[in-house]
Amino acid sequence: MSPPSVPIIKDHLKYRDDDGNIYEGWHARPKSIKATEKLPGVLVIHAFAGCSEFEMEKAEQLAKLGYIALAVDLYGKGKRGNTKEEGFALLRPLMADREELAKRLKASRDCLATLVNVDAIKLGVIGYCFGGLCALDMARRNMDGIRAAVSFHGTLKPIPGADLTPVHNGEVDPHIDQEQKTGFYEEMRTRKADFQFIDHSGALHGFTEPHADKMGEPTVAYHKKAAKRSWMMARQFLREMLL
Repeated sequence: MSPPSVPIIKDHLKYRDDDGNIYEGWHARPKSIKATEKLPGVLVIHAFAGCSEFEMEKAEQLAKLGYIALAVDLYGKGKRGNTKEEGFALLRPLMADREELAKRLKASRDCLATLVNVDAIKLGVIGYCFGGLCALDMARRNMDGIRAAVSFHGTLKPIPGADLTPVHNGEVDPHIDQEQKTGFYEEMRTRKADFQFIDHSGALHGFTEPHADKMGEPTVAYHKKAAKRSWMMARQFLREMLL
């Protein structure tokens, strides 16, 4: 049985980082929220191309479940990868500089946490591909208020020099090899983290995204069962940790 769905409000939301750079996310929340009511907040972090309809729809689905959601923008207002090459050109500098990435993640977290109806000590984050790495990084850095982080087919590379979370992985995803998995297990055990790692059988990279097949990459494909199951499990985890 599907959970009850509530009417929502959705719109663009601009915010800034500490250097004054402008970002534009997608803000979704229940329509019936009272002026003094506080609800948990959830960040939705995009894949390599930037904030797209996919992440915006996920934010809206979360709002219908009773969360205040923000599909974040880590590239800057108006910056999106319209081609694979443009997407990777935006992605690579942030993958090479995880401290700069952390600044942008903090700006997104601060934007959500300071919204009037958000309970700033009950925050979650979910992310896809590049966004999955970002969700893990927010947990690794113990960013204020983050109680739950979920990575969908995200890279597992640790933060270089860095002295609770479910990870949903495509079992045959060649982008995430056994060495990365083993290293991730060891890192989480060292941190004494409360974590889960779920391999979805037969799923390749990008298995949650319905348009993944259009990329023309043999290692990237939508997998309907894995997408449905991972989303159901993520909803359950967020409910456990935030509601």
